[in-house]
Amino acid sequence: MNKPWKLILLLTGIFLAGGVTGSFLTVRFGRNWINQRVATEKWAPDHLRKLTERLELTSEQVEKLKPIVHRNMEEIGRLRSDSVKETRSVFERMEREIAAQLTPEQRAKFEEFNRQKRERLRKLMDRRPGEETREGARPPKDNPDGPKPPPPGPAPRDAGT
Repeated sequence: MNKPWKLILLLTGIFLAGGVTGSFLTVRFGRNWINQRVATEKWAPDHLRKLTERLELTSEQVEKLKPIVHRNMEEIGRLRSDSVKETRSVFERMEREIAAQLTPEQRAKFEEFNRQKRERLRKLMDRRPGEETREGARPPKDNPDGPKPPPPGPAPRDAGT
């Protein structure tokens, strides 16, 4: 091939086509995967059903296992909820620390960026059947846009750091 720019153009086109296809598939099927996740209150009955089917449990065994499975699945749900709360706390702290390093113009753009991110997350969570009441799924009702940006000046010091 005498013209390397044609090869470069062809390879760039293939790369872009792959990127567009991959993005489309991620949006299409990734959203479905998230929407199909099982709500925490269904974990115990589903797990118990699977155990019963696969292990051919007797009704007596099912009755003995039911409180064990329910208790532990409730604990897993609490741990998951706590993890979501802690993750939100870390993100809020990171946003405060980042905002403290920005100019006022950058801070305004950063606030808009974060508002849009929270809105996309809220829309995604609203589409998840059975998970609307899960703790930590959305910003608190008293402030639907999430944490307020810090005032100009040095970043506040967290007690744990």
